[in-house]
Parts: sequence; C-alpha cells; structure tokens
Amino acid sequence: MSMVGLTLLAKLNRIICAGKHADPQVPFGGVNVIFFSDYLQYRPVYDVPLHTDFSLPVKSKSNKIATEKQIQQHVARSLILQINCVVKLTQQMRTEDPRYLQRLERLRHGECNYDDYELLLTRVVGQSSVPLLSDSPWHK
Repeated sequence: MSMVGLTLLAKLNRIICAGKHADPQVPFGGVNVIFFSDYLQYRPVYDVPLHTDFSLPVKSKSNKIATEKQIQQHVARSLILQINCVVKLTQQMRTEDPRYLQRLERLRHGECNYDDYELLLTRVVGQSSVPLLSDSPWHK
C-alpha cells in the first residue's frame, strides 16, 4: 500500500462498490479490506500519500472549486480514517544479513554514508553489462 495513493484508493473503492452493487456510501461495498504496507518505503507515483492531512493549509495558485480528483482524494482519506484495527509488524523478515539491514535502515531514513554509496555503485547496470535485447538469450 505504500505506493497506493488516495486517487487509486478512491478508484478501488468505487470499483468494489460497483462490482458488489453496493451503496457507494458503504466503504468498499461492505467488503472487509486488509492493507499491508511499509508507509515509509516509497511514495505513490503521481498521487498523494494515504497519510495526507487535508486540514493543513495548502498554497494554492487559485481558489478554484475542487476538482473531481480532489473530491475523490478527500473521500479516500475519509476511508483511511475509518480504519479500526492496526497490527504493527516489528520483526524484519527480508534479510538475515545484519550489515545489509543496517544499510536499508539508513537508506529508509535518508542517512546513508559513503560505504552505502559505494555498495549502490556496484549495483548500477551499465551499457557494457547489458546484452542487446535482439541477442540471445532474449531473442530466439
């Protein structure tokens, strides 16, 4: 859910309500929904995060009437605020390498050091390391 934004969540809600032939005022058409996420992982692409606080003042270029997209984002935010149960998972299960885990933690908090940078450089795919897609094994 970290890359799911309010616009996509609103769309998901509308689709489920339509598919269940349910009252659109019933969240997710009455279907129980379970969200899994690391909200600090990645922000949604071309969308606003689920944790967006619309009560904070926003610098606006104009005082136009809210667009349909903005209205749907507010609807989705109200859905998020109705979550009534949270289970926080605290044990990291992705890696058993403590050094790599420390790197991931630093990356997550924007506190990388030079060693982290050097490791990331070893992961860069350059022109010489990528075969042409027209050659084997990609093209047969």
